[in-house]
Amino acid sequence: MDGARAKDGRSLYSDWPWDPGIAARSGQGVSQGWRQWKMGVYAAPTNSGLAVALGGGAVSAVFTSPPTPVADTPAALARYAFNTDVEQNWAKAQVKWGPFHESAVDFMNADATDLSRFTRRGGKILIYHGVADPVFSLNDTIRWVQAVDQVEHGQADRFLRLYAVPGMNHGGGGPATDQFAAFDALVAWRENGVAPGPLTATARQGSPWPGRTRLLCPYPLQSRYVAGDSEQAQSFHCVKP
Repeated sequence: MDGARAKDGRSLYSDWPWDPGIAARSGQGVSQGWRQWKMGVYAAPTNSGLAVALGGGAVSAVFTSPPTPVADTPAALARYAFNTDVEQNWAKAQVKWGPFHESAVDFMNADATDLSRFTRRGGKILIYHGVADPVFSLNDTIRWVQAVDQVEHGQADRFLRLYAVPGMNHGGGGPATDQFAAFDALVAWRENGVAPGPLTATARQGSPWPGRTRLLCPYPLQSRYVAGDSEQAQSFHCVKP
């Protein structure tokens, strides 16, 4: 869970949170478990991991400068994925090239911390991130939010909210309460000036607990059980950690 490192120990990417969602296996009533991304569907006869099927193409075509030609076949993508030198590929992602003289990092990383032009136009940002996202680390997103808040002198919550979803995979799925009206909250904030607070999230059919509801709290608040039915969101409050 420490993240990719160079040979000299430098961190190339973030560490990862320990979350129960990493134990989820697709094929056990859980949509897109951690295993499906890393190794593939449970008990599949061949490697069907999305890290190979999607990651091999994305890394070779998008995250190297210039792109590395790789055939769009399972065998070719697997060879590329398993033989990639992570440190060398990280360096390739920094190379500026082409008519725009940009690297993959230049146009793919949404990591600016000065958002003043955006906020002057009344912009609002609502981010949700699965704690068990196997592609991008929640810890990395939290550090970005903290960096923006530092630039904003502790006032970033006037335009920025982050919701961490325990157990949730990459944008959805996993053993999680991953159904919630984030877009409605964003519209109410931008158009009506109603800043979003806790969101009620529901576990979908096919999850270990269909119909369960939980509170999603804006970072850094955390949901804590208070009293009542533990399957219902109203039994929880958002508190400071």
